Amino acid sequence: MRLKEELEGILDILERIKNERGDIPIIVEGKKDVKALQSLGIQRKIIKIKRGESIFRIIEELRDEHEKVIILTDWDASGGGLCYKIKKACEANTIAYDVEYRKQVIKFLKKEVKDVESIPSFIERAEKEIYSRFNREKS
Repeated sequence: MRLKEELEGILDILERIKNERGDIPIIVEGKKDVKALQSLGIQRKIIKIKRGESIFRIIEELRDEHEKVIILTDWDASGGGLCYKIKKACEANTIAYDVEYRKQVIKFLKKEVKDVESIPSFIERAEKEIYSRFNREKS
């Protein structure tokens, strides 16, 4: 996939996440993922799953406040395993979950980056490269 398509794809996904209902939290792995999403303008509750508590316990606590969550774990083996465990915990607690954004991010970025925390640097690098190409073609 071409760099411009990857960039446009990830920017579109981020915009759709921003436009989701405000009461739907995003579940990520760690604090670097939280900071990355916040740096991209995501203004909703972001929950890190790696905080010393069991996944089931964290999801159980969400049950009273949220009907649905967005799962956005990394797309390496560890992130895939965490996604599976989070889905099972959500099912056990009758919380709907959305993994479509994760699937779409993987589709656009699998070859470029492996984790949520690297999305901002990918966007910055892609924008610079595309701008640089544009300026070369103009001259």
